[in-house]
Amino acid sequence: MTFRSAEEIVQDDQKGAAELLEDVVESIQNMKRNEIGPYLETLVTRRYSMTPLVNLANRIFISLEREKDIDSIVKDVEDEFLSRREKAVANMKSLLEDNDYTTILTHSYSSTVVQSLTSAEKVKVLESRPKKEGRKTAKKLSTRGTKVEFWIDAGMCKALENVDCVVVGADSISKEGVLNKIGTRPLALISDPFDIQFYVVADTSKILSSKIPTPRGESHPPEEVWDNDYDVMVKNDYFELTRLKRADLITENGRMKGKKIKKIAEEKEVSKKLLKIHPLIKER
Repeated sequence: MTFRSAEEIVQDDQKGAAELLEDVVESIQNMKRNEIGPYLETLVTRRYSMTPLVNLANRIFISLEREKDIDSIVKDVEDEFLSRREKAVANMKSLLEDNDYTTILTHSYSSTVVQSLTSAEKVKVLESRPKKEGRKTAKKLSTRGTKVEFWIDAGMCKALENVDCVVVGADSISKEGVLNKIGTRPLALISDPFDIQFYVVADTSKILSSKIPTPRGESHPPEEVWDNDYDVMVKNDYFELTRLKRADLITENGRMKGKKIKKIAEEKEVSKKLLKIHPLIKER
């Protein structure tokens, strides 16, 4: 069992939300009860775009407020998470097989997406600048025997030619839409005139309570893109919102549309602690 500090989790821009949640759950199991609250508070205030981390913190904050046993809650979350992700992956695989989808286009990196596409004949992977997380996706699929094409982001329109569907992951899902790596929204928009189905595969731990504002995403150092000496402002946003109207969400419960997602978001309970510390609520 590996322990990762809150700072390590905050600085990790290589792993997806699902993998980071696993790391956090393992780390919490090594902590004393009075260490858990501050650890989670750091994650919420600095990685609030990662909804699984926020939802985990919320459940534990509720348990602390009610003076319930934390160990059982963490264990339940771990078991539920693994089960949910496995079912979401199985549902996505079944959908691809039932529709004879053999050539898939994806963007960025998601461990859930990689698992979902292992039986595809061919996967086109967009690089996902500036960190090029698509390379990780391409490597993992290639080592599992999948035929992979690697495309620059600007070539996404051409990459869509002869593709059966698009499959991406999500860092957060709210009543407003799906938050994922920047480039996801134009991919969703241009797949429409191609008449190509756009799927988001994620379990329901990614759904954010409607009581919490939808994350805007995260801005990162401009020098990752261009360290220039001119009077040029470089924008380096990592995430953007894709409206639910364009995407079909594939979860452990099967296919979901916007109305069902909004209902789940509205029914989620939020702890007093989370309402107090969440950065976007404090900005209101």
